[in-house]
Amino acid sequence: MEMELIYKETMKPSSGTPPHLKTYPLSFLDVTTPPQYMPMIYFYHPKQIENQESKLALLKKSLPEALSMYYPIAGRFKGRLAIDCNDQGVPLLVTKLKCHLSHFLNNPIQPNLLPLFPDNLAWTNMNNPDHDPIMAIQINCFHCGGIAIAVCVSHKLGDISTLINFVNDWAAITNHYQHQNHPLPSPPLLDAGVSVFPQGDLPVYQEKPYFGLPKSVCKRFVFEASKIEALKATAAPILPTRFEAVAALICKCAASALGLSPNSPLLSTVTVNLRKRIDPPVPSKTLGNMITFFLFCASQTDQLPELVSKMKQGMVGSEMQLKKYGGKYRDLDFIGEILKRDSEAPRDLKFALMTLSSWCRFSTYEADFGWGKPVWIASVSNFKNGVVFMDARDGKGMEVLVNMEEQHMARLECNQDLLQYASVEPSVQLYHQDDLSTFNV
Repeated sequence: MEMELIYKETMKPSSGTPPHLKTYPLSFLDVTTPPQYMPMIYFYHPKQIENQESKLALLKKSLPEALSMYYPIAGRFKGRLAIDCNDQGVPLLVTKLKCHLSHFLNNPIQPNLLPLFPDNLAWTNMNNPDHDPIMAIQINCFHCGGIAIAVCVSHKLGDISTLINFVNDWAAITNHYQHQNHPLPSPPLLDAGVSVFPQGDLPVYQEKPYFGLPKSVCKRFVFEASKIEALKATAAPILPTRFEAVAALICKCAASALGLSPNSPLLSTVTVNLRKRIDPPVPSKTLGNMITFFLFCASQTDQLPELVSKMKQGMVGSEMQLKKYGGKYRDLDFIGEILKRDSEAPRDLKFALMTLSSWCRFSTYEADFGWGKPVWIASVSNFKNGVVFMDARDGKGMEVLVNMEEQHMARLECNQDLLQYASVEPSVQLYHQDDLSTFNV
């Protein structure tokens, strides 16, 4: 895939941040989150775009407006406890690729995706958080007229909800420039997270460690809606959610692929979005890291109903803890429970831990910049034994990114229990054929 960098420039907010907002405090949950760049990429159909150059101009015009709404993104970290909202800006790269989007989506594997992200930042640590940009964006222009917009944002600023909200609002502003009847987005809640989980004078706890695996491989497993319904039926009489059914199957098959003995447990962590679960709840557009996790054990001898039951129990336990401390999340006992649970994960055991992160049920496919919704949204992963769950475009299927050492992945992608329900690395056309029938341009 031949790529040419057309230009790189720094985009700044359209209006300067006022003096009383120059220091943005991080929450307790932000402080303990490592400063890695979360990646997401949005692909747009060439038939939707018509004039690539005019669309680029619109994106450049609207981005400063979005940065004004999310002004901490344009600043720089100030130690571990705050962001200096100095409007230094966000790097924007524009590239041209000498291939058609249809050809790219025929083989959308991770090695092909990585160059589309800015400066190889996807899931890398910030080398110098006080100077490195909090966000970077790369707009990739395909020869056919298609566009792929890749965004990387520091996890220390916020979770995946923060990234998705920013892109959706940037898209809404761009759409409004073209269609005046398209509503402008409501502003995000920038201080709600820190008001619920204030750092204040609490001790500065250690950041959660990063578990990268340099010699690993990431594969994408696609579950069509009908397959998920069939999988859910095998958990009867329990009624699992889509995520619970797919996650249970992944954990069961992963325990086998990792070479664990039949009764050896695989400890799995499951992230939980706190926005609707804390008391009182906060809006979905709350900036920051509003996530916690619960633990459950899985083994390859567990049946699907058992695994689903364990996950449901873990979620109930997490919600009971939140209710116990409702409105008192700065309570040292509550913080102590979070830190204790985090430290109990046996991180020194080579194959004992899997991390499950659900990016489902967010409005990822709502990012319409004025030329239609994306035909595909993707990410990449290099977390040791990390699993990311994403909605398929129809909102009913699911795409699952699994990262493992090569020898373990070779076992996983041949697991017949898994292949009964999932396809490994299919082309996007194969399961979005109706949407992409005009790609051969």
